[in-house]
Amino acid sequence: MLATITGVGILAWAIGFFDPTTCTPTAQQAGWTSCEAIAQERTIALWVLIFGTVGIVIFLWLRGRKKD
Repeated sequence: MLATITGVGILAWAIGFFDPTTCTPTAQQAGWTSCEAIAQERTIALWVLIFGTVGIVIFLWLRGRKKD
């Protein structure tokens, strides 16, 4: 189940990838988040998702080994 959630998160990130090179500077409004900032935040969120999942899996694996 955890792998499915992570897989869907990665797929959603890949499909909705926000490429800052395709942004038009003239479409940027003052006071709004820039395309580069949005792309950076999405990348950070992806890494947090991946590392969080790996951490949970390792924790559950270690917890399961202690019961034996």
